[in-house]
Order: sequence, then C-alpha cells, then structure tokens
Amino acid sequence: MRTIPPPIRSVELRDRLSELLKEALRTEKGAAPLYLLRSFAGVASGQGQAEVSRDALVEAAERAFREVRIGVAAPEALDELLAAQLLRPLMKAGEEAWLAPGEELQAELPAATHRIEAYCRALEILSRRPGRSPHPVERALEEAACLFNEGLFFEVHEVLETAWLTEAEGARLLLQGLIQIAVGFHHLENNNLRGALSLLTEGAEKVKGYGPDRSGLELDRFLAQVEGARRSIESLGEEAFGRFDRQMIPQMRLLE
Repeated sequence: MRTIPPPIRSVELRDRLSELLKEALRTEKGAAPLYLLRSFAGVASGQGQAEVSRDALVEAAERAFREVRIGVAAPEALDELLAAQLLRPLMKAGEEAWLAPGEELQAELPAATHRIEAYCRALEILSRRPGRSPHPVERALEEAACLFNEGLFFEVHEVLETAWLTEAEGARLLLQGLIQIAVGFHHLENNNLRGALSLLTEGAEKVKGYGPDRSGLELDRFLAQVEGARRSIESLGEEAFGRFDRQMIPQMRLLE
C-alpha cells in the first residue's frame, strides 16, 4: 500500500530535515542523525510519551546503527542533534538525563516521524542496490527514484536540482522534467491544485522530449501513469486534496 508522508508545514523544519537526508546520501556518518531521530521516535512511542532517557536513546540508536552498519558512536550523533536544537535536554533534579524534541520538531512530531521513517526506508533500499553508479547524474536519478517511491516529492526536487545545476547539457531536460513532476505531486499534498496540474503537464512533456535514453530509468509506463493521475486530479478539482487515490501515483522504476 502506497503511503505518502504528511507535509511538514514549517519550511525551516522541512529544510533542516531535507539537509539531514542529503548528508545521509553523501556519507555513512551523515546517516547517523536520521537513525538516531528514528530511534528517538521509537523509544518515545514505546514509552507512550515524548520524553526519553538519554541512556535509553543511546542504547536504541547504537542497536540501530549496528543493524544498518553505521560506524558512528551514538553520542556523537546525539551531540549534533542537540547543537541543531532538533532535540533538547531536560533538567530533572535527582534523575538521569532526559531528552525531548526541540520546539520546532515538537510542533510537528507526527509528520516529521513519518518523514524520517520514509528517509530511512529509502536509504536502506539504496544500500542494498549493487554497483551504485559513480556518475553524478545517474546517482542522483537512482536516489530520486527511491525517494519518489516513498512519497518524498520535495526531497526528489532537492536531490535532482543539485544535479541539474551542475549538468552543462546532457540530461538537463530529463532532470528538469522529473523535478517538475515531483513538485507537481508536492503541490497536491499542499493543496495547490493549479500548481499540481501545471507542473505535472510541463514535467511530463519535458521527459518525453528527452528522447529514448532514460539514464537507467524505465519511464514510458511511468509517464503514462503520471498522465492518468493528472487526469484524475483534474476531474476531481478541489476535491482532489481529499479524494484523489494516492495509489495512482506511479512508482519510478530503475532498470537493473
């Protein structure tokens, strides 16, 4: 069942989490803060509260790091999140150290938790792929496909835009088209009907115009499904925000 993480309303928090993801895509060490945040959510949920003991969090995070083979000490990742004020220490007299979400994270904790879970799923899918391409554009497309399939449309835009800005010619049209398709679905989740329809149309036309070389992506079926989703959204009008079947959003498939 396709799930789309709910949007994060705070632009600052959204951008900070997206930066954590981009760092996680660059280095193994960069993934540690995301897995620590996921561990925080897991421990907090298990305890039925938004505050967790530092020792319990470090233990859970170290267990998670071992599972995904991140060679970073949990306290190091925790210090980074404390410095960024995504987590904050709680002072409780006579008790062990406790931690709580930072102010911005606390305000949107459920939405942020869903998004962080999706980030970690995408990272794990990428880690299992054999022979990651060293070519920047192909690598960005591979990452974008995994993010798109998790419903992380804003993050697809962020990853592909970096490649688009550095690509002189070549795949620029393809990258721009895929960015527009992703942003089109992002607009839908943010109740912008006009923006969604416009960018889904423009993006599909650019991808079609790129030619038969799909740079490791199977996009013919994808484009047909994007058009089917666009028609459904258009027919629903303003009701699309609540009634559009998100299962119609296609998967972006990578060629093996």
